Amino acid sequence: MKKHKVKIPGKIIKIPYLTIKGKEKGKTCVISGGVHGNEINGIALVKKILEHCKKNKIEKRLIGELIIFPILNNSGFERHKRFVHYDNKDLNRSYNRNTTTASNLIANSLEKQFYSKADIAIDCHDSGKRSILLPHTRIHKFEDNYCTTCTREMAKAFGSKIIVERKGKKGMLAIEMTKKYKLPVLTVEVGGALEIKEKYINQSLDGIINILISQGFIPGEVKIPKKQYYLQDRFGIPAKEAGIVMFEKKLGQRVHLGDKIGKIYVPSKGKTKDLYSPMCGLIFSLQHVDSVIKGEIMYSILEDKKCHRKRRTTTDKFEEIININM
Repeated sequence: MKKHKVKIPGKIIKIPYLTIKGKEKGKTCVISGGVHGNEINGIALVKKILEHCKKNKIEKRLIGELIIFPILNNSGFERHKRFVHYDNKDLNRSYNRNTTTASNLIANSLEKQFYSKADIAIDCHDSGKRSILLPHTRIHKFEDNYCTTCTREMAKAFGSKIIVERKGKKGMLAIEMTKKYKLPVLTVEVGGALEIKEKYINQSLDGIINILISQGFIPGEVKIPKKQYYLQDRFGIPAKEAGIVMFEKKLGQRVHLGDKIGKIYVPSKGKTKDLYSPMCGLIFSLQHVDSVIKGEIMYSILEDKKCHRKRRTTTDKFEEIININM
């Protein structure tokens, strides 16, 4: 394992990475995990990729080069925190900025040494919260104007049921590298709540191998599911009171307006209330712990506006999450 050294104020940090080169020249793919220190499923997914590459001696059939980062933000990981410890800033909001904080210096160094020279990139995340996310990928609407190989193609090859279209935020790796270098950066999201979901990790590994096949890095057959949903609007349903939640529906399940999601028991009132879906769509996240506080998101739904049932409720009854955090 090599070390990429970055000088920040008062310290030199070392970011581990592994380079795997094929016998034939080709494109370069950068795969990373742990940009947010509390997102351990992204880290576990990259670990699984490394194990797969070693077990299958991928260099013997690899065309091109893989650069794999097991963890980008170790200082956050050591403290179960999203942000870089040295400046308490978000590394995934620090790309293409001119300031000299630790996070910006790390991002700019990674950009110069690796991302500026890559052809595609895959960045692995999880919810970083108490909720569990259905495995999915995230793409950008604007990028068709920049890329010849866009994340839409990579997302389709990944094979998840859901592909989320989003705008993103300034400083994000996926936004800045696309605009600056025409580099497609696919975001993979899986799990959360500081708990490894082995089933989802294995599904995501298969998806990343499928991407490498589709992009010509390794030989094989691309397997794409018959149905995939491109959705944009995510709504989180908050708890009106502190309580204990009991879900009847499962993550990824399709629901319609008025379908029963589960129940919440409010001990201060000694009452149990049913939870109903305010719209049609797919259950995108579920609260992992059984206890919720007032205002906390219990579950979220990616709305399917093309469903035959029209939503009658207004958005003031739940939270519209316009810019999904990542």
